[in-house]
Amino acid sequence: MKTHTFWFFQLLAVVCIFAVGSIPMVYADAHEAGEEMAAEETSSASGWFRTDTDSLGTQIWVGASHSPSFLGGLSLDTDIYVVGTFGELDVGLGIPVVDSDSLSLSFLPMVGIGFDYAAPNGPSSLIAPQLFTYLTAGSIYFESWIQGFFNSPFDYGDDSIYTRNFLLLSLNDTLSVGPQVEVTLDLTNGGLGSMAPGLRANVAYGENNTLGVFVGFETQKEDEDTGITGRMTFVRTW
Repeated sequence: MKTHTFWFFQLLAVVCIFAVGSIPMVYADAHEAGEEMAAEETSSASGWFRTDTDSLGTQIWVGASHSPSFLGGLSLDTDIYVVGTFGELDVGLGIPVVDSDSLSLSFLPMVGIGFDYAAPNGPSSLIAPQLFTYLTAGSIYFESWIQGFFNSPFDYGDDSIYTRNFLLLSLNDTLSVGPQVEVTLDLTNGGLGSMAPGLRANVAYGENNTLGVFVGFETQKEDEDTGITGRMTFVRTW
C-alpha cells in the first residue's frame, strides 16, 4: 500500500510539473493566435489620403474601408472632409458587384453630416443621399459621384445636387486620360447652377500615389469670366 501511495504521489508531482511548464507554452500559442487574428483584422482595412484644390479652396480628405467577416463581403467605409472651418463626416457601405481580373464594379452609398466650426451652432449641412460608382474594365476606368447637399434646414445656404463623372483610358502604367463633366443642380432657386465639361489626366506618382488634373469650361460663367476652371488632386492609398 505504501508503495502504491509513493508512486501515486510521484505521478501526481510529474503531472503538476508538466502542467505548470505548459502554461507559458499555452500562453505563447494564445498570444501568437491573437497576433494572427489582429494581423488579419489589420489587413482587412485599407485607407486613403487626398487633397483637392479647386474653386472651394484646398480640401483635405482621409478615409478607410473595413471588411469585417460579419458583413459577408461588404465593407464599412468612412471618411472625413475638411475645408477651412468646415468639417464633414461620411459613413457608407461598400457593395462589390463584380470583382475579377478583367472586370470590377462596386457601389458605395453614403450619408454625411457637416459642421462649420467657425460658430458653435450645431450641424450645418446634411450630405445625403450620396452614391459613388467605380468601374474598371481592362484599360478603362469609370467613376461617378452623386451627392445631395441640404443646407437650408440649418440656415447654412442653398440646397443642391452635385454630380461628377469621368471616363479614363489607360495609355500605359503612368498615364490615363479621358473626359470629365461636373454638374450642380440648384434645388433652392431651380435650374442649373453649374456645368463644367472638360478633360482629365491621372498620372502615377510612384507606388500607390496618383496626381489628377482636370481642366474644364464653366458654361454658367459670368460675362467677365473666361470660364476656364478645373481641379488638382493628389491621392495616396494603403
